[in-house]
Amino acid sequence: MNTLNPFAGVEALINQSVGACLANAVAIYNGGPAFGVLLDRGYTDQFSGVVDSTRYTVSLDLAYAPDLAEGAVLVISGIDYCVGGAVAPDTSGWATVPVYPVV
Repeated sequence: MNTLNPFAGVEALINQSVGACLANAVAIYNGGPAFGVLLDRGYTDQFSGVVDSTRYTVSLDLAYAPDLAEGAVLVISGIDYCVGGAVAPDTSGWATVPVYPVV
């Protein structure tokens, strides 16, 4: 048993369940296995309504992409997305990062 985190096994099981049951997209990182992610498409109102733009974020278990960093590419549901910001996981190993489609 891990004395620093006695619930590590439970956290890993919950993370797998979220990725399998609640995911709305499938991602591949560096040619590895496919895994479930939560892709969110929101809108930002910039410059007092003069410019509207789409803002994407993806939430994922970093166990599937342990060295994910800003500038890396994730293939999400067949579309390449570039990580557009810092990757900072929470205590369970999940991170929500901004991404943008690569054109």
